Amino acid sequence: MLKSQGIITAIIWIGLLFSYVYGEETIQVVHQQVGTPPAYEKLSWETDMDHAFERAKKEHKNVMIMVEDTRCKWCKNIKKGALSDPKVQDKLQSYILLKVQRSDKKNANRIEDFTGAIPSFYFMQPDQEVFESVVGYFATEDFLDFLKVLEEENEVFDL
Repeated sequence: MLKSQGIITAIIWIGLLFSYVYGEETIQVVHQQVGTPPAYEKLSWETDMDHAFERAKKEHKNVMIMVEDTRCKWCKNIKKGALSDPKVQDKLQSYILLKVQRSDKKNANRIEDFTGAIPSFYFMQPDQEVFESVVGYFATEDFLDFLKVLEEENEVFDL
């Protein structure tokens, strides 16, 4: 009897140890699954191309299009990294943001020079003229530097 109580006590202590060690990670996963939105979703993303360009004309802003795929590892990484960074998000406030799924041929085919590579970013004027594009994953600081270069080169046109 005493031996079985010792085993039960040991099992309880092991359970408590595991819940302490892995508890924080579990809490984070639960938050992600039950509705705590990822930081990149704080950005206001359009999903309709026509509406995005109508807004761009009305608000006198350029459009940044992100072409992605829900299964794309690098798309997920850039959303969790660079697009979740407050400094990057601040820079992106000067654009109308549009997300296009690579599988959405109707809209993806409307993007000049789209090769099918993802993630792809296209910076366009309200008249849908591409003034800059870039393909691939960027670390946060690299993406921020890229956005700063766009500003410095006056690529973000006065509309």
